[in-house]
Amino acid sequence: MYTKFIENKIPKDIYKQLENIEFIYKGFHNYTFKCLFQGIMCQLRLPISDLVNHDIEARVLSHLSSTIYYKDGILIRKWFEGQTLEKINLTQKIQRAVIQKIKEFHKMDIEVPQIDLFTYGRGTEKYQKLVQKYSKTNELVTSHSDLSAKNVLINDNGEIELIDFEWVRKAHPFFDALTLVQAQNFDKEIVMQEFNISAQEFEEMSYITDEFRENAYKIKYSNIAVDDQAKQLTQGYTNTSFVKNDLFIQKKHKNAFNHLNPLKIFDKLEPNEKVIYEDEQIIIRKFINNKEFSFDDTTIQEKIVKAIAQLHTFSVKLQKNQIAERIKYYVNKLKNHEKYNACFSENLKQKIIDNSLTLPNEVPSHNDLNRENIILNTSDQIKFIDFEYCSMNSKYFDLAYHCSDLDYDVDTELKILNLYAKYTGFSVNLDEYYRVKAIVNFYGISWSLTYNPDFNFDWLAKHVFVNIKFLK
Repeated sequence: MYTKFIENKIPKDIYKQLENIEFIYKGFHNYTFKCLFQGIMCQLRLPISDLVNHDIEARVLSHLSSTIYYKDGILIRKWFEGQTLEKINLTQKIQRAVIQKIKEFHKMDIEVPQIDLFTYGRGTEKYQKLVQKYSKTNELVTSHSDLSAKNVLINDNGEIELIDFEWVRKAHPFFDALTLVQAQNFDKEIVMQEFNISAQEFEEMSYITDEFRENAYKIKYSNIAVDDQAKQLTQGYTNTSFVKNDLFIQKKHKNAFNHLNPLKIFDKLEPNEKVIYEDEQIIIRKFINNKEFSFDDTTIQEKIVKAIAQLHTFSVKLQKNQIAERIKYYVNKLKNHEKYNACFSENLKQKIIDNSLTLPNEVPSHNDLNRENIILNTSDQIKFIDFEYCSMNSKYFDLAYHCSDLDYDVDTELKILNLYAKYTGFSVNLDEYYRVKAIVNFYGISWSLTYNPDFNFDWLAKHVFVNIKFLK
């Protein structure tokens, strides 16, 4: 399907020497193919975008022995048989090997321009001052400046190769370092240690990279993010989700209860994936390369509890919870749902609504912590997604939501509550926990039936009835 495109892009004498062309990947700016050239297995990369200055990349590639042909963005380079980091479990050994390769790249003596951190606008006053601080000529290195997981390869021998040099510039070494943490979920402590970054320097460079990328997406990419190359993942109740290259894109479906807080306020929350760009219609963040895991794994359970504790002790003030208002809304929507109304009496519905009015606004709460919103990334870190219903709420709401969704047995549930107390320092009142659990399950059933009238809620209803006695 790409034959004509390739033939029209490449000089005829070069094209005639290509064999066994295989499509590999399409990015924002290039197509990548695998092929034979003069009997050598090679990478063939062809430009599709005019956003890139190929003159700079040419200078870099001329220093690499693997480069066979390069002109006007057309690259033929010896094939490196490896995988991108997207598909790799990022052990400490691999992270340190990648960092070592980047440090070697930083030492390359290549004449390239300095990175223009104002190319997408001057930004805030704080941003301008920090850019000036980290732009001293004697501190700059040859920076890759685009270290997403797809641009780092590793083979079976643990050897590392960097690819795609369109954005190479002179920049502070911390720019690449922060990208490893923000774009690839490298361990923050390892990166700080290997690059000798202090806590203050990490904070300041994070501010620079965050604002730079946000401005870039706002100006260059936000309008083209969802196109024919964006693969739809899910049609959720409150979002439509897509993945494009290494980006996760969500189109918002707003109602009276969601998207009331800008997600940027959670940027410093460890279990959250930073937002790159957000406006009234769309959210863009890095796609999380995840691993399969079992919720029955006790190590995973503890990581999840620790992540909940980090959220609940996070310093942020959100809107008060609207659980009572939401339940009232859903109950009204379901007034003709036969099974729902046969299961829950009018008196019980009202009692749960009355109890939900007294939910304390004591911690920042996710409010939708089902299993689909809990991810384990390739660095073995737990990440929560879909914060659009977050608010202040009872500390027991997320715990009860999670334990009910997984239908944990009594012993596992108590262990989780004890771990929560350990990580937060909060006391646990079982009577109050079970009261909230009754509310949570009725709320979850009502919400789900509103969107899917055929939702089988039998397994959740038992948690309502078992805990009715704790309602006030």
